[in-house]
Amino acid sequence: MPLSMNMAQRLILFLFAAFTFFLIFIVSLKHTSGDFDVYYDASRNYLNSAPVYVPHQGIDEFKYSPLFALFFSPLTLMPRIVAIYVWTISNVILFYAIFYLLYQLKQISFNNFKDFFIILLLFSLMGRFVFSDFKLGQVNVLLCFLMVSTMYFEINKKYFLASIVLAFSLMIKFFPLLFVLYFLFKRRFKLVAYTFLMVIIFLLLPSIYSGFHQNSKYLHDWFVLLRSTPPTLLYSVKNNSLLSYFSWLFIARHEAYTAVAYLLITKGLTSAVYLAWGMSCVVLFVLFFYDIFAVRTEDSKFCYLDYSCLFVCGLLFNPLSYLNALVFLIIPYIVILRYLFYGQLRKKYAFISGSFILLSFILMIMDNSRILHAPDQFEAFVKLKPLMWAVILVYLSLWSAKLSLKLES
Repeated sequence: MPLSMNMAQRLILFLFAAFTFFLIFIVSLKHTSGDFDVYYDASRNYLNSAPVYVPHQGIDEFKYSPLFALFFSPLTLMPRIVAIYVWTISNVILFYAIFYLLYQLKQISFNNFKDFFIILLLFSLMGRFVFSDFKLGQVNVLLCFLMVSTMYFEINKKYFLASIVLAFSLMIKFFPLLFVLYFLFKRRFKLVAYTFLMVIIFLLLPSIYSGFHQNSKYLHDWFVLLRSTPPTLLYSVKNNSLLSYFSWLFIARHEAYTAVAYLLITKGLTSAVYLAWGMSCVVLFVLFFYDIFAVRTEDSKFCYLDYSCLFVCGLLFNPLSYLNALVFLIIPYIVILRYLFYGQLRKKYAFISGSFILLSFILMIMDNSRILHAPDQFEAFVKLKPLMWAVILVYLSLWSAKLSLKLES
């Protein structure tokens, strides 16, 4: 950014400064307990060769790889309150590093009022989820940064670097497996092969500290814990995934409990739930990415919409998709807002895409007990998974934009 800034750049800088202030001095100071404490305690246990993967009915469990425990462990050498601030500030840096990578990819700039309004709308749409993520000390900003880095390296044809970042992201959550599937269909076989190699290396790497036998035990306990996720978490009204929606549709809504009493439901998932979930995932994926199956020639103007949809599909397909995970919508929102503000879509499709984004925003606002004051009204509303439908509307906005570009090709 030049030393002599115009008014738009000053306003953008003010937005970033104000947002940073709230993230550090409001969110962190109010920290009581959350995911950060799970990382902190588990990583401290890891350093002491104590049990790390301890079941707690799916709540407050460390569900990440031994490598992430080793990666996080330096923070456990600090007092907890100091570590909270180091973690928060590190995530703030990563949050703005995402913008830097998107700037390098020419998906956002900081030069004019269009850019200012894109960022203003982005913070209006995403602020709630980002604050929730930071308040809990979640890992989603780091994961989002790693996935954007994968996108950056792949677009620049630096496949080995992309594989390192992608493999490390898989040590945190399995969300990025969709990237591997996408690269397979795009015939990025070298990148996929590198990724599997790096995954093996990252799974074995903690053995240097813990020893091979202890690391093997940790890996075993990790996979057992992942498989033992209780179905009650899928009945939660706070879970915005497709699997959670079908769990409610086929099971939870037929039980004699209120929406907030989902922990009392003991019935397990049925094959119908998994079938509906699997079919919906396949339909949504094929509907958007059908072109990469049939067309061998690539058009770079579609890749950003494709990547944006991977973030959206990750939220919908992931069995556990809670409020703070919606920070991944940063990428789809930036991409689609850029298309809308810079007039890159046909008018009809720009109107359709913009309408879907507006409806998505309305659903996100309504998902708040202060909007629907009556408890029974709010309970009836959240049962319908409004945030899941908001994410689906973002998917439809991207699909409309891609269709517009297809018609111009």
